[in-house]
Amino acid sequence: MCIVTILRSAEAPAGIYFQAHRGGLMEVPENTLAAFRHAWDIPGAIPEVDVAVTRDGAMVCMHDDTPARTTTAPTSFKDKPLSAIPLDELRKWDAGVKFDPKYAGEKVPILKEVFEEMKGRPDRQAYLDLKDVDLKVLLATIDAYGLRKQVIFVHGDPETCMKLQGLYPGARTMTWLSGAPDKIRERFQKLAEGRFKGISQLQFHLKAASTAPEIRYVLDNEFLRGAIEKTRAAGVDFQVRPFAFDAKSLQSLTELGLRWFVTDEPKRFADCLAGR
Repeated sequence: MCIVTILRSAEAPAGIYFQAHRGGLMEVPENTLAAFRHAWDIPGAIPEVDVAVTRDGAMVCMHDDTPARTTTAPTSFKDKPLSAIPLDELRKWDAGVKFDPKYAGEKVPILKEVFEEMKGRPDRQAYLDLKDVDLKVLLATIDAYGLRKQVIFVHGDPETCMKLQGLYPGARTMTWLSGAPDKIRERFQKLAEGRFKGISQLQFHLKAASTAPEIRYVLDNEFLRGAIEKTRAAGVDFQVRPFAFDAKSLQSLTELGLRWFVTDEPKRFADCLAGR
């Protein structure tokens, strides 16, 4: 396992990095080129890209199983699984206008279009959240674009992370733990006992127990501090996804030693960091 090396032309605020979930789904239309560019323009932000496959085997960027929520797909297609929709049909629909009319014309990107935006730009990195994807085809495509050092693979199953590292020596991987605090503690302990095998980054979903008069999280500082120490000792980056945050709460988390985060609002997140 190795700590992730980030190459950026702009220094992140105080050396802090944050995954822009789906590109920043509360600020831009998710999983579009507009979203990924939005994230790349924010120092410290790294867009997360959902990777799925169409009926004809094209790798595209979409989170949901169907196009109903994020695109203007017609009734005959909107509830069909992406795996039953040909690429040519998918590309006819708008993937930006439902978020905001100013994004009209955005399409569901082909993954190769994202890679074109990254090729020759070592400062542009991306998390790839893998859906039902042929790993060997994906890895060959990454190598064809020379992006091995610029991607971090995301999967909810640590076993898949281990498989990726076996198929792709040096692969950087991230998985997450979510649910009730006791469940997170239990699953974390099991991963720690296995020395976080196959994992380069580990993320906790960090829900708020209360937001007034100030934000207080369901996982206490002592547990978070211990998680930071155990992952660091194993050469793993520890990351949290605070579902509520402001400048004060981010200051408290960074004072614990946290340097990796996840957010749906990368611009607001960066602004809050600047206001610490």
